[in-house]
Amino acid sequence: MSLIHDLIYFDNPALWDSFGGTSSGYGGLVWQMFIWSVIVGLLVIVWLVYTLIYFRHKEGDPEPKDALKAGVFPHERGNVRIELAWTIAPLILVAWLTFLSLAPLNYMWDVPDVEETDLTIEVTAARFFWGFSYPSDYDVPEEFTKCGSSVGTNCIEIPANSIVRFNITAQDVLHAFYLPEIGIKQDAVPGLDTVAWLDTSVVEPRDEAYEIYCTEYCGEQHSRMLAKVYITEVQNG
Repeated sequence: MSLIHDLIYFDNPALWDSFGGTSSGYGGLVWQMFIWSVIVGLLVIVWLVYTLIYFRHKEGDPEPKDALKAGVFPHERGNVRIELAWTIAPLILVAWLTFLSLAPLNYMWDVPDVEETDLTIEVTAARFFWGFSYPSDYDVPEEFTKCGSSVGTNCIEIPANSIVRFNITAQDVLHAFYLPEIGIKQDAVPGLDTVAWLDTSVVEPRDEAYEIYCTEYCGEQHSRMLAKVYITEVQNG
């Protein structure tokens, strides 16, 4: 993997430094894409200008045999095989991409039942905060210390290697529960219970929090409606 990584994320050529392309890694990749886009664009434009000038039709030139005529379809240019190929091939490609796209969506939509989860968190959205609560019979692990006094309001801690279910609702207007780093987004609707879930075994536990955002405009302090979720290793027994 390191060889593939080095081939993709190689350092920028020194020649590019004059144009500000001193970044490596992901920043360098973006810069490389920009530079190569400019290079390819220039080549296409130069070739287009050359073709327009060299092959332009001058007054008095005879009409070519395959010249297009208004209102007449050039049947001699038709090719059933090519027509079928560029119709069927993209159809197969789009169908395959759709299948690949629906697979992870179906995984997220297949919410486990309460009996199949290790922990259910009640999530309440209101202008402009997130409220969280554990089940009344949940024995909060002693390792859960990262939220401090703010636990339950804009901060929650959940165990690693667990199936966690979020029951989500809103008190006032439409909000949206969004964890961009993990890929979870679910609307919080007044008078309606929605559900999201997370398998924390596929997410890296860390000391830093995963940020929760509201992604439905809900008022003047919408951008400040932020919360944190910590995923913490818990000692069994």
